[in-house]
Amino acid sequence: MEKKVVLGIILGDHAGSSPEMVAKAVLANEETYIPVLTGNLERFCISCQHVAGADRLDIRPLDGRPLEGGANVVYFCDVPAGPDIHFSTVTKDSGRLQYDSMEKMMELERAGIVDGYSMAPITKAGFHAAGLDFSSEFEVFAKFYGVPKCASVIKCENIFRSTVVGHCAFREIVERLTPDGIVDTAHALLDTMAIFLGRENCRIAVAALNPHAGEDGLFGNEEATIIQPAIDRPLAEGNQVIGPCPADTVFLKARSGEVGGVVFLYHDQGNIAMKSCFFGDGVLIYTGIPANVVSVGHGPAYGKAGKGTADPKNLISSVEVLRELVLKKKT
Repeated sequence: MEKKVVLGIILGDHAGSSPEMVAKAVLANEETYIPVLTGNLERFCISCQHVAGADRLDIRPLDGRPLEGGANVVYFCDVPAGPDIHFSTVTKDSGRLQYDSMEKMMELERAGIVDGYSMAPITKAGFHAAGLDFSSEFEVFAKFYGVPKCASVIKCENIFRSTVVGHCAFREIVERLTPDGIVDTAHALLDTMAIFLGRENCRIAVAALNPHAGEDGLFGNEEATIIQPAIDRPLAEGNQVIGPCPADTVFLKARSGEVGGVVFLYHDQGNIAMKSCFFGDGVLIYTGIPANVVSVGHGPAYGKAGKGTADPKNLISSVEVLRELVLKKKT
């Protein structure tokens, strides 16, 4: 009999709706995985008071790798928390708990307690409130796993996308855009797609930077000097890559099935296209780190915290993607 995978879920920002979403997600588990949660148990129980059916959860203390699950069974690793945590408010204590919950789960993954983990929504402002020198989870993962950079591929139904230049001022995009950066992003996208689809089924497009893909240099030469040389490299390796494709239509190629993935050049170029079609449905698959890690594509819904109305759909999807990722890597 095949053993169930053990999947972790980080409770995320306890001041938001994240713990409520986690409670709903594990209640929806049809015993396809054994859930392990990291966060503060007292705050989790406070959030669970607002979730219908949460009283059915069988919360057990974590003591090594769980060997058996069961209906509504949840293993919990309790993380200490400061007293200044309140719904819908960013504080030093909420930010610290958010980070400590991440760190504990990373330690469990490294120790082999979980096969991978998903992260419920976090608040980037929480890191700053806690005095931590991180602008996002990417820096947290990179530092813990000792890698130069952590990035992500976003999966939305059967479409994958990645981004070369992340969070920065718009005026900095061109100076941060390099052939090496595009190539690395394309490789990460192709490698992630291959896990789910098989390498032979991976075909991607690379977006252009300028209107009409530069119109043969009329609107800029980055397509010729930066993007095309980058496309030529994975092409020479035998990969299926097209571009540079005008950014205003490239996502249509993914929607129509012409390609399965898109390399966007900067943050909003990709987010605007994907979120217009699939807002709240994207699952982030982190790349560049030696672990199976995913998260949701939205924030902790402060306006719904403590009301029991936050939608867990994206978190449930993230755990489903994580389970598929773990199982495919095991085969």
